[in-house]
Amino acid sequence: ERGGALVTGFRLDDFQAPAGLAITEETLWANLGYFLKAVMPHAAKHQIRIALHPDDPPIARLGSVSRILVSLANIQRAINLVPSDYLGVTFCQATYAAMGEDIVQAATTLAQAKKIFFIHFRDIRGDKTDFHETFHDNGQTDMARMVRLYCDLGCAVPVRVDHVPTMAGETNQTPGYATVGRLFAIGYLKGLMDAVD
Repeated sequence: ERGGALVTGFRLDDFQAPAGLAITEETLWANLGYFLKAVMPHAAKHQIRIALHPDDPPIARLGSVSRILVSLANIQRAINLVPSDYLGVTFCQATYAAMGEDIVQAATTLAQAKKIFFIHFRDIRGDKTDFHETFHDNGQTDMARMVRLYCDLGCAVPVRVDHVPTMAGETNQTPGYATVGRLFAIGYLKGLMDAVD
């Protein structure tokens, strides 16, 4: 990224499937349904919100491993497996963008259904088969528009800056979670929030 900052990314052409790992889409849906049917009554009883995060990257199959939370339609299917006011999503902006979804429409659809419980504020350049993270002000998403949209939609939920660059002088021991890049991202988000009051 700019200034020689290090960022994480994904390139399908470089992916090497690990041997011996396999699961079908049907098994994943069955497992998710089993889990949610067991957990959601207790979550509701104790007022605990469960927020599903999409698969990242949102590719339906990596090697022999299927993945199901790869589109807005599948996310909606998942949260409807066990209808509950306590089952929703983590709206990870960059993952929805990588899916090829219109993220303004996706956020609007989910927020109007009161299903956005948490927001991952991050951005990328590219698509689900080949992308890299960016500085929060240097990606393909209109971040100011998204902050205003969340405000207009009444999304009073936690927001987390995510997948930040590693800046000069940092060790890159935890790629995507360095300190200086996070401070930049928080400052940028705070500025956008102040701008929309």
